[in-house]
Amino acid sequence: MNEPQLLSRLRTLNDSEIFYRNYRLAKASPLGFDEYLSGIDREQVRRDNLLIPEWADTIPPEYLEDWFFSSDRREGIHVFKHNCYTPAIAHHHNFFEMFIVLEGKCIHQVGENRSILHKGDLCFIQPKVTHSLDVNDESVIIDVLIRRSTFRQYFYSILRGDNLLSNFFMSTLLSKTGIDYLLFHTRDDLDLHYAFVELCSETFDQEAYYNELINAVVTKIFVLLLRRHMASCELPADQPADSDAAIRFVRYIQDHASEITLTQLAEAFHYSPEHASRMIKHTTGQTFTQLLTSIRLENAKQLLRDTSINVLDIAIQIGYEGSDQFIRAFRKYSATTPSEYRRRYQESK
Repeated sequence: MNEPQLLSRLRTLNDSEIFYRNYRLAKASPLGFDEYLSGIDREQVRRDNLLIPEWADTIPPEYLEDWFFSSDRREGIHVFKHNCYTPAIAHHHNFFEMFIVLEGKCIHQVGENRSILHKGDLCFIQPKVTHSLDVNDESVIIDVLIRRSTFRQYFYSILRGDNLLSNFFMSTLLSKTGIDYLLFHTRDDLDLHYAFVELCSETFDQEAYYNELINAVVTKIFVLLLRRHMASCELPADQPADSDAAIRFVRYIQDHASEITLTQLAEAFHYSPEHASRMIKHTTGQTFTQLLTSIRLENAKQLLRDTSINVLDIAIQIGYEGSDQFIRAFRKYSATTPSEYRRRYQESK
């Protein structure tokens, strides 16, 4: 599908967008709005997953991965056009979200931060962060949803530097503090524009290996942002004061996960072990041991996926003294053994 064909498809209103347009027109005339609502088939609204602010039972408490992603774990990225005319409904989800204004404008709100975004503006949203997106005309907004597991599997090694984009994804490990969102003003970056066009085209056409190509294009988007647009990146005005320190702690643990101790961590930051322990618990909601274990086992998953190293050598490489201790920890963390995890991953490929 070439770009003119794709843009024509994106600009054509679907049934949901026509519904939301009629909803907005009816709401603009309050005298007839109640009558309009009374004429809507409520069961059809539920079947079509339409959202009506006046009907609380149509608004989910949380958007879950299962609603957007197929059961095939190879699909870790979901790309779609955000419906035009949708009402601004505050929500949160358990995955990463990235969206770009391809044409037109929209209103985005996170907490008290409300912004009008224009063509080329690109935003990342953390899991569990409540936000709303108001598209009150026929602007083209492209949404990209990324499973948390997919980020670790494909993009974790790219985003290990000391920059805002890396810190944003790093802060997903912090349960009590972190960076809620990042906003980039990319304006007329044609390479980014065409990257999102390619994402949409691959999603619509679904030719052989389209999932792999989508992963590659998202990687390209990350690299272009790192190369060209870090200076234009905006942070929330009310970013927690201790988030930077927390991210530095987590990054240091990740970089030294195989041999780090709480005493060594404390010495590296000139704290007492007791103070370092309290900071980790306050910012991540985990103890030092819990955080270190999760980082080690995520490193193990990457080695199991990407290498043929045997289980004993992986155990030693990530900081365990032997395979038995590693296998017990891995089974408790992932509800499967390392060998079974590797086998399932290879079969899925």
